[in-house]
This record gives sequence, C-alpha cells and structure tokens, in this order.
Amino acid sequence: MTRKSSCHLIDMLAEVPDPRNNKGKQHPLNSILALIVIGFMCGHKGYTSIATWARSQPALAKALGWTRRKTPCAATLHNLLKKLDTTAVEKTLTEWVNRVVQSRPDLAGCLDAVAIDGKTMRASKKCGAATSCLLSVVSHQLGITLTQQGISDKTNEIPISIEILKAFDVSDKVITTDALLTQKTFCQAIIERDGDYVLPVKNNHPDLYDDIQKLFQGVPDTLSENTTHPLLGDPIYTHETYEKSHGRVETRCIKATTSLNAYLDWPGIAQVIQYRYIHKNPNTAEEKTKVSYGITSLTPKEASAERLLKLRRGHWAIENKSHWMRDTQLGEDASSVRCGAMPQVMAALRNTALAVFRFAGVKRIADTMKYYASKPKLAVNLIN
Repeated sequence: MTRKSSCHLIDMLAEVPDPRNNKGKQHPLNSILALIVIGFMCGHKGYTSIATWARSQPALAKALGWTRRKTPCAATLHNLLKKLDTTAVEKTLTEWVNRVVQSRPDLAGCLDAVAIDGKTMRASKKCGAATSCLLSVVSHQLGITLTQQGISDKTNEIPISIEILKAFDVSDKVITTDALLTQKTFCQAIIERDGDYVLPVKNNHPDLYDDIQKLFQGVPDTLSENTTHPLLGDPIYTHETYEKSHGRVETRCIKATTSLNAYLDWPGIAQVIQYRYIHKNPNTAEEKTKVSYGITSLTPKEASAERLLKLRRGHWAIENKSHWMRDTQLGEDASSVRCGAMPQVMAALRNTALAVFRFAGVKRIADTMKYYASKPKLAVNLIN
C-alpha cells in the first residue's frame, strides 16, 4: 500500500485532554484513540468489537505504544469515550487535517471549497442519545471532514451553522450548503470571515425565489457563452456539460448574472444563478428537466459559470464521500451508542479513519479495509 505523510496522527491525538484521574490510569489516551481509528480501518464497526479484536493483536498494541500486555476492555473504552470533550476532540482533528494539507504540496487547494450539511445517526437517535445529529464540514475535493458539531434535540442546523464557522478557518474558502442554511445571518457570518458562498434558493425564501425565477423567465434555454439579458441588457454567463451516466444522457446548464445585485437585500450577493438539469433515456426518448436557483458571493471575475457549476456538483461530496461511507463501510447509522460524548466522538474517529485513507491516496476503501484486516500492524504506518 502507498504510504504518504499523516503528520503523526498518533502524536496529535495526545493533545486531546484526558478526563481520567492519574491514579490507576493504565493506557495512554492517544494509543486508545489510535486503536479505535485502526479498528475502523480494519473493518470493525463499534468499540466492543474493536476491544475484543485488539486483545488478539499484541503486535498491534506494541506498535501503538502499549507497554502492558492487555489492551483495554470494552467497558474501559465506554467509560472513557463518553467523558471526552467533543470540542477538544474536533479541534485537535481539525488541526491535524490542516497540518497534513500544509505539509503536502500535492494537496494545495484541496480545502478551497467545503460543504456543510447535517447528518442523523439513526440508531443513536432511536436509543435516546442527547446528541444524535451532527453538522459536518467536508472538503469537496477530498471528502475529508474538517470539523463537525453536535445538534441537540432542542435546536436545529441554523444556529449551529453560525457556531461551526468559528471552528475552522473560513478565509478564502467557498462554502456550499443545502437550502435550509440559505440564511442572511449565515451568509453575513461567512463574509465577515473573508469566505464566500454558493447556496441554493428554494421556497423557504419565497420572495428571493420568485425574484430570481422571474429574472430568468425571459431568457432562452439555449445560449451562447457570451450573451445578454433580453430586457435588462446585462451579461449572462453560461456553461453547459454533457455526459452519459447510468444508461442516460445528462445535460447540465448554468446561467449566472449580476442583474439583481442592486435590487436584492442580501449580504455579499454578487450573482444569481439558474441551474437546469436534463436527463434523457436514449432508448425510450423519455426526458425530464429540473430547474433550480441559487445565489453566490463570487463575482464573475472570481468564478466563471464553469466553476460555479463545479461547485454546485461538488457539494454532493459530503453525501457520497463522507456520510454514505460512514454509514455503509463504517457502520455509523447502525451504531446505537448513546451515552454522553460517545456518538460524536465515535463519528469523529470514523471521519479520521476515512481521512487517513484519503490522505494515503486510497481509492478503493472497502478493499483496503479488507487488506488491513489481515495485516493491522501495517495500518499503523499510515498514522505514524
């Protein structure tokens, strides 16, 4: 397997505050957290399974820094994980991601665009966890989680979205979200931190939606790359892509204009956007069209129509590269942990396992997990 620098994750984990009393402490915290990360990388999906498996891996325990013969039991892991400071854990892992990126010239620019979206841990929620929903920040390009924050049952994503912007460096990044977070306060917070946004607009803002929809009503569907609005005379920037996927032909077209900048009362508004998605079945000639709208703080000079379309599509990396992988490969959706900090800490360590793979250039994560399941000591090379 290819090894690339991880900036010594196991050493970074030592920065997480240890909630245990010094008396009777037998196992170093960073080794315990590293063991769980390695367990996820080897295909185990919960702390109980990892604890049982680790007892049969003395070479792995030694490689992770244990001096005692036995690794911790499941009860020890449970009692420790539920007491950890989730803010400190996320801060440490965010710093680790930033250090890896800064130390790797081949990763320059991979954090320029990030997606923010919520995820529910269904089994934890069903079992009554106080925090079963998480708001995550994920790199478009790599699918690596920068940070995440818990959402209690007494609130929702909107106020937490403002808080999560304080947990990572927003400057020079483009933020994408779903329509729920298309809020003035959220956009203002991004602008104040020298970031930018590309956000969808739906009927939760009916006036804004209607204004953008009416603007594009008189614009022909087929345009050249350099054209103007038929009534206002303002430039309309366009880009279109064609591709064959899943037995159908997909056409994506984006139109962007500055025509509403002076009219809309919205923080940082620089362009309004129309997306048109058409998929056609070549065998039946059946065709379906979906039109949606959006706003961005990026000017035409800062982002061409082609880049805006890439940012739009790149947002779904948070589902495809992160949330889906955590559920299907790492068992998060089925995990019923519910005590204290455990749901979020376990999610953070799953994020870390995926990040280790992605930083190592692994493309086929499921196959790589099977490989390391038979050679767990080799996985330590990726975090040292």
